[in-house]
Amino acid sequence: MMSPHPDGVVVTRPEPGLSETVQAVERQGWRSVASPMLNVQRLGLLPVEPAQALLVTSGQALPALVAWPRTQRIVAVGEKTAERAREMGFQSVEAAEGDARSLARYCRAERIMGAGVLLVTGRGYGVDLARSLKVRRRDVYDVQPVWVLSEHAIQSVYEARVAAVLFYSGRTVDAFCAALPEGLMARLKTVRAICLSKAIAERVSEAAWRSVEYGDPLALLGEGPVSGR
Repeated sequence: MMSPHPDGVVVTRPEPGLSETVQAVERQGWRSVASPMLNVQRLGLLPVEPAQALLVTSGQALPALVAWPRTQRIVAVGEKTAERAREMGFQSVEAAEGDARSLARYCRAERIMGAGVLLVTGRGYGVDLARSLKVRRRDVYDVQPVWVLSEHAIQSVYEARVAAVLFYSGRTVDAFCAALPEGLMARLKTVRAICLSKAIAERVSEAAWRSVEYGDPLALLGEGPVSGR
């Protein structure tokens, strides 16, 4: 069954962020299709230790900082993560442009480097970043791919009702493509792949999609077919 007016948007990010994005997608007039492609496990709270600054590569790391003083300087990977840190009460929060490359550039420009700086991240993430900035690194969560799409997502792709898939990390790209049932890849030719950053977009095969775009996913998505009804 083919849909002449695809209205579905697949959201691949896990919590925190999944529910918020699903609601934003629906406010813009789209039908949200939740299919988180990562499973996140907390590794416990991070003990307080002296740090010139904390570098935070994802909102997933913030729950581990509950015990830290709210005067601690935080440098977040992007504005969304920075907003969540401010909502937790942190008073000195700065933001890079949304990916590890921009975080590295920001830290070099602001001279936020060396052993006095602590990178708070997920297991297996940020290794090159920590090495290049010569900072300490702490794992506060673990991420495992989800190798199965939600039934809602599979059905929507099969019926050609998906207009776009939102990707917020390279790992969600890899997991989504690996989980897509055989035979459904051809359905992506009419679907937009909308990615949070250029680095994420580089993980997407342009040949398989209608288009591959990067930037603010919700801004790129635009208004949906049922907006204003």
